[in-house]
Amino acid sequence: MTVFLFQLGVGRWALGVGRFFFFVFIAATTFAQNPDPPTFGYGPPTALPPNYSTTTPSARPRQNWIDQSQAEADAKSAGCNQCHSGVEPMHQASHVVLGCTDCHGGNPARGLKKEQAHILPRNKEFWKTSANPPNSNVWLNHESPEFIRFINPGDLRVAKQACGLCHDEIIRNVDHSMMNHGATLWGAALYNNSGFYLKNYRFGQAYGADGAPLRLINYTPVTPEDTKFHGILPFLDPLPRFNLSNPGNILRIFEKGGEKQLQLGIPTTEEPNGKPLRRLSERGLGTLNRTDPVFLGLQKTRLHDPLLGFLGSNDHAGDYRSSGCSACHVIYANDRSPTNSGWWSKYGHQGLSFTAD
Repeated sequence: MTVFLFQLGVGRWALGVGRFFFFVFIAATTFAQNPDPPTFGYGPPTALPPNYSTTTPSARPRQNWIDQSQAEADAKSAGCNQCHSGVEPMHQASHVVLGCTDCHGGNPARGLKKEQAHILPRNKEFWKTSANPPNSNVWLNHESPEFIRFINPGDLRVAKQACGLCHDEIIRNVDHSMMNHGATLWGAALYNNSGFYLKNYRFGQAYGADGAPLRLINYTPVTPEDTKFHGILPFLDPLPRFNLSNPGNILRIFEKGGEKQLQLGIPTTEEPNGKPLRRLSERGLGTLNRTDPVFLGLQKTRLHDPLLGFLGSNDHAGDYRSSGCSACHVIYANDRSPTNSGWWSKYGHQGLSFTAD
């Protein structure tokens, strides 16, 4: 019995040692195949790569904003602080060292006039104060990228240049998100009302730095199976002009009446509801009133209830907001009730600034 137990113990010991050396072999093989540690998940890249050797004679990479000194960052805010004295830092984290012009642009030299330090708009009549103007609609599309970056570095037209060094992946995701392009809303309205024949969404909103509408193309190849089973779309086109559209229901052209042609967008007050006395245009499709009302409605509502591509309406409580990333990250209260707006309710609901400067 003693011999048997001794043999059993030796066998277990040998099995344990064998397992130990097996896992050591696997780990060594894996490390040999991947000698460099993973670099993802550790924040933005630094000027010096993680595997940079201080003993190897080579040229040092040029510094970037992330690892600039505090003195360099302060020089980019020197002139700004002469007028905006006491303004709170935009980043509370001590390891984020940035100056004003790193994000906003402009001229930070001391002793400049406002017009010299600021980036001026192309259309001064629209931007009379520092507040976001009400009902600005598409004004941003007619301004320079430098001015857009100056008033709002988080605007998606310029966010990659202003914030992309640290937040590039986030900006890319927001650029292709429902909050920006609105494809789900537009696609449902068009398909359910026979405005467009495809159930897979086709149209979305996005603009370049020059204000041109963009086609959003997926970063990775998309197969028909991806679209069918996962709802992944290969691209989204800009919303077409409403006067190029055709009615979803062609029979509406033969509505009752026709003494006079109905002027586009001007209703007749004497008509009974649901019983139009004047039919649509005598001309062909895509002219006068022979257009699709859903496309027309989308073109109007996207301006009065904008997505992230434009500023909020800024004329009523709950929509005093900026564009792009700043629409969410610059806090504003929807109303004055602590129940709904919490700690921010004490600042009111009129979109006023309460910064120290």
